[in-house]
Amino acid sequence: MQRGITGCVKWPRHLGPVVALSLWLGSSLAILAPAVRAVEVVRMARNGIEQELSGQVLVEAVDGGILLQGDDGRLWVLQPKEIISRSDDEGDFKPLDSKTISQRLLQEMPPGFKIHRTKNYVICHNTSDRYVRWVGGLFEQLHRGYYYFWQNKGWKPERPEFPLVALVFNSKDAFDHYASPEIGDRVDSIIGYYNVLTNRITTYEIPNPERNVATVVHEATHQLAYNSGLQTRLADNPFWVSEGLAIFFESPDLTANSGWQGIGRVNMPNMAQFQEYVRRRPIDSLQTLIDDDRRFKDPGLIPDAYAEAWALNYFLLRTRPEQYLNLLRDLSQGRPLLPSDSLQREQQFRKHLGDLATLDREFMDYMQTVK
Repeated sequence: MQRGITGCVKWPRHLGPVVALSLWLGSSLAILAPAVRAVEVVRMARNGIEQELSGQVLVEAVDGGILLQGDDGRLWVLQPKEIISRSDDEGDFKPLDSKTISQRLLQEMPPGFKIHRTKNYVICHNTSDRYVRWVGGLFEQLHRGYYYFWQNKGWKPERPEFPLVALVFNSKDAFDHYASPEIGDRVDSIIGYYNVLTNRITTYEIPNPERNVATVVHEATHQLAYNSGLQTRLADNPFWVSEGLAIFFESPDLTANSGWQGIGRVNMPNMAQFQEYVRRRPIDSLQTLIDDDRRFKDPGLIPDAYAEAWALNYFLLRTRPEQYLNLLRDLSQGRPLLPSDSLQREQQFRKHLGDLATLDREFMDYMQTVK
């Protein structure tokens, strides 16, 4: 199945995760409580372009840098030198509705773009109507399944504060032109991505779309996770959780009309990769998976890391759903731009799931029974 890179959360080219975090390391952070809903108007300049932003400050460093959440849901990590002025607004912070976001999107995008709105999504596109209806239907199908799945597990996800936005281009060339400034050379090998700062999915009209449905669902799962309280944007979310869950939800069913139905089926491409990896799997594989994200960033290790992340999530959701859900609840409390080290990650994992060596043996035994 053609998918390009498995759709991990993408960071804009100018602000990778390490850079974003480094802005705040060594500084005391004033982290504002969620109840703070005051609005600030910030005049900023980046790359010689001035812009006025309206939103709520989520994090403020002692040197004057801020993390601002705009009224459209976008996150802005602003260094002190980028901030021209700040002023209070008398009103309370209110997220934009889908109609207003639609209007902004049409102003932002080139001529020829239209808006397709569904119950939960705003899709800005210049594709055929038939294709955008298929994409919107797929998004809504996932949305229903996602909420049903977690509620059935005993956790009630939050409803998104902002309308869920997707950009769908009519060609790979148009997609590349738009996406290159955000994600750089990676644009050559992917067909879609979720941007953690803009909070948008970006993809393009693909011939025979059902064959690539996994990528669309994967990215939409990331967006739902970050908008339903399962994960916090810019928090230190372990890749094995983020990517493993997205793969867990994406498993395609090419016999279905949409190319996808159901959640939690055995993901056959990743199952095959994992079975091949097991034959040469090092003894510390589980520990290196959970301790940090390095395996997800090394091109030579990425396929095995993604496959093991899927397998671990599959195993935990099938055999230890309550303990795993408690771990997810714990992780969901992460604060933006606050990193954790390997020891903290391992302690958090052990707190909910016990001894790594024992779990690893049971993990390997269980996956041998999966067909």
